[in-house]
Parts: sequence; structure tokens; C-alpha cells
Amino acid sequence: MQCPAPEQFVRVSADKRRFELDGAPFFFTGCNSYYLMTRAAEPSLRQQVLDVLDDAKAAGVRVVRTWAFNDGKEWNALQPAPGQFDERVFSGLDFVLAEAGRRGLKLILALTNYWTPFGGMTQYVKWSCERRGCASTDRAQAFYADRHCQDIFQNFLVTITSRTNTYTGVPYRDDPAILAWSLANEPRCEGDFSGSSLQEWIDTTAEFLKSLDSNHLVTVGSEGFLGSSTPDLLPDNPYDTMNQGCDFLRNHQSPSIDFATIHLWPDSWLKNADDERRVHFARRWINCHVDICNQLLRKPLVLAEFGWKVDGRAAYFDKMYNQIVDHAKAGHAISGSCFWMTAASSYPDYDGMTVYFRPPTPEVEAQNIELRAQANTAGQEQCASGESQSGLDQVQAKLQGKVSSLVEHARGSHKSVVEVIQHNAKVMQDLNAQGKDCKVM
Repeated sequence: MQCPAPEQFVRVSADKRRFELDGAPFFFTGCNSYYLMTRAAEPSLRQQVLDVLDDAKAAGVRVVRTWAFNDGKEWNALQPAPGQFDERVFSGLDFVLAEAGRRGLKLILALTNYWTPFGGMTQYVKWSCERRGCASTDRAQAFYADRHCQDIFQNFLVTITSRTNTYTGVPYRDDPAILAWSLANEPRCEGDFSGSSLQEWIDTTAEFLKSLDSNHLVTVGSEGFLGSSTPDLLPDNPYDTMNQGCDFLRNHQSPSIDFATIHLWPDSWLKNADDERRVHFARRWINCHVDICNQLLRKPLVLAEFGWKVDGRAAYFDKMYNQIVDHAKAGHAISGSCFWMTAASSYPDYDGMTVYFRPPTPEVEAQNIELRAQANTAGQEQCASGESQSGLDQVQAKLQGKVSSLVEHARGSHKSVVEVIQHNAKVMQDLNAQGKDCKVM
């Protein structure tokens, strides 16, 4: 009797508390590396992509979250104009999927961005203004209800899901290297206290995406801000987020959304707090969202972004990982995490959050030191001018972060951040093996 072929796609378990792969639990340690497609579009830069994937696999990382979009006049734009796609860049994304699949890695692919880097929603709004002959605006909030924006975006969804990989011959909708589609990176609708604009877009877009691709999981891609559907938990938000148009529980209740995500940036969100308070907040942020997923949402949770400044990074990662493992062992609704971020040793640390699995090259190290000095100078000038910290954050967000980091090495008996990641990856793999042996947790 021939054994059935193994299930290659990640699914949600029958009890809705975790991911499964071929009937066994799929707990994972993951990472973010947003630039893979744009670097892969340049043959001379593809080694940077291979280095990231090789380092991830060697460390036991199973999932990589990355961008599958790049719009407008951005460098190596995938969609330089509405409905027009650069085959060279699409081939770069083909390369990323093929190489990830060859290494047994799974990808979470974000499909657009609330923020301006890589075009995203702001670029769609500009295209709509051009089409309608009206004055251009940078208000990404207009994206959700704009018919022209949605026509262009849904055409993109049709194009990417039906794309056939030029390296493997496999359509994207049938490619098991993709774990999930993320509707957007950190979607919100600032100024909409009702939350209806974002919610209607989530419901419509997730349903449309599922009609195009029934093989892959779909998530929203939000940070987890709590809204009016959980009024008792509003104090757990990092600040007053009611004007962001987000509601964690409501946003993930759509039947076309398979799992929930949160992001975790206590050093950005709690600007005047000390590190002890920030760590306390981080623990509470994870716990309250696990509780919502367990008791109300009944869908798995993924911590899709978390990072920390250089000082204390290893200890902070260790605390977050231990908390996730404790929830997983208890059978709670969490499946894994993706730290922010990793890059090849030849790629500068533009955002101050990069974890290098191998030391950066001397040239990159020198550039990182210069970036750190520039960020420190900018911070001092901002304080001297009396401008708000939020304004500084917006300036630095253009570089996706705050300060440059240097590669971490073990100090005394303490683990480096790389060793912490490797340890967590092994623990998660052990949980998978235990579940595979008994088929239950």
C-alpha cells in the first residue's frame, strides 16, 4: 500500500490553536528580512539573499517574513506603474521563493505597506489621484475606500497569485514555500475612530484573496492595537491608539483571516519609560493577545515583528522567546515569532535593529558606525530644537529604525543574541518532534 504524499502546506490545527505541517505541530523561530526581492532582482546582489537564507537555515530559523511588493519610483520597483510589472524584479521574487523552498524555509509575504517605503498604500493613492485628475495626496488612509486604489491592488493580487515561478515552474498559489500572505504591513486608518474603513477593507480583500488562492493562510499584518471590541483591555495599549482605526479582535474575526499577528516595539512606543517598564509591557502585550486568541478569537497568534536596541538585546530576546515557549507548551494559541531583522554581512544596518549571523564586513562595519553617529546627532539636534520625539521617530522611520548596531558577541557567561536565537529554534523544533511522535500536544 502506497503511503499518502506528505502535506506541504502549513495549515491551522483542528483546535485552532497552532499551525500544523503534515499533521504535526509547526512551531517556529522566524526572522524578518524585507529586502530580499529587490536585492535578488540584481544578479550581482543575489549572494546577499543566499547568505540570509543560508544563515537562517543554519540557525534553525524556519520562517522568513519579507516584502512581495515595491511600487512606483522606488529602486527595483515590482510595479512601477498601475498594472505594469517589471519582469526582472518578478524574477527576483521567483528566485527568493525557489531558494527558500530548496532550503525547506517558509515565507510570509507582505503585499503592501501603510508606510511610504517601498511605495505601498501612499503610491496607490497617488496613482488614483493621477487617474482622476485631482491633486495628489500622501494620505494613505484614502487607500481603503478608493475604488481606483482597490482596482489596482486587486489586479496585483490576481497577478501575484497566478504568477508561475520561472525557476520552479510552480504557480505561486501552489507553492508550499509560501506559508502565508499578509494583506499589508501595519495597516491602519488614522483618524477613523469607528474602525470601519480598515475593517471593510480587510473583510473584502481577504475574501477576494482566498478566492484566488485556497492553499495558503492569510493574515492582516497589523501590530495588535486593541479596540472597542475589547474595552476592558484598552489600558493594555502602549498609548491611546483609538484614532488609528485598528481593533485587534475585530480585525481578525473575518472567516477569511486564518491567524493573527502582533508587533512589539516597546522602546518606540514607550518613549519615556525605562527598560524594566518596557520589558514588563512586552510581557503583558504578548499575554493579553494570547488570551484573546485563546478565549475569543480562537485562531493562532504569531509575533511577527519584535526587536531591541543593541544593549540588552540578547537578554530581551531570551525573555520573549521563553514566554512564547511557555505558552506553546501550555497549549495556548501561539505558533511562533519573527525577530526584526537579519541581513547579509555585506548589507548595512540602516535601522539599528539588524542581527548579523556572521560579522559584517569591515566596509559595512565602518558604514554602520557612521550611521550610528548620524542618528545620534539627529537625536541631539531634535532635542535641542524642542521638537517632539514623535517627529524624530518619523524622520528615523525613513531608515526603518533608530540607530546602527554592531554584531553582538558573547560577553563572559552570557549568550549572544545569535546563540539565543539558535537555542529557541532548537526548543521549537523539539516541540514539533514531540508533537509528531504523539500527534497531540
